[in-house]
Amino acid sequence: ERGSKTQEKVNQILALITPSTKYEDFAQCDIIVEAVFENMDLKKKIFATLDQVCKPGCVLASNTSYLNIDQIAAATKRPEDVIGCHFFSPANVMKLLENVRGNKTSPRTIATAMAFGAKLKKITCLVGNCHGFIANRTMGVSGGMQLLHNGLLPHQIDAAAEAYGMKMGPM
Repeated sequence: ERGSKTQEKVNQILALITPSTKYEDFAQCDIIVEAVFENMDLKKKIFATLDQVCKPGCVLASNTSYLNIDQIAAATKRPEDVIGCHFFSPANVMKLLENVRGNKTSPRTIATAMAFGAKLKKITCLVGNCHGFIANRTMGVSGGMQLLHNGLLPHQIDAAAEAYGMKMGPM
């Protein structure tokens, strides 16, 4: 199949992963992508802890799909190192990656997040910090719901998104 890997290759990749349940094990990471559910209080707690244990300059990224990056960054003493990296689901199939800059996100952090996306072979775009960012505002809950209110049916909206090149529609 297109893009499939041999079991040997999968085993090599998995051997590079060290599972852990301790934040301290992240101390020497260069970039961390948090991917818990959309709960601001939980994300702030995680980022405050990462701020304490991670080395200076470590990029702290959130996979949030709509929460305010500046509020997440405010839980740290290094908001310049915080960025949103919104991977679309399912991340192994969807090509788009929205990198969301906050008011204090540094050019170094932005460049690192953009290079990270390119290394993962994503179509990476830099967006501003607003509710839903770009994709969810245009095709997701906001845009899709507007199209529904305009009389289109869910299968029509999904078909249009898929015809445009998306792997699946918003509905």
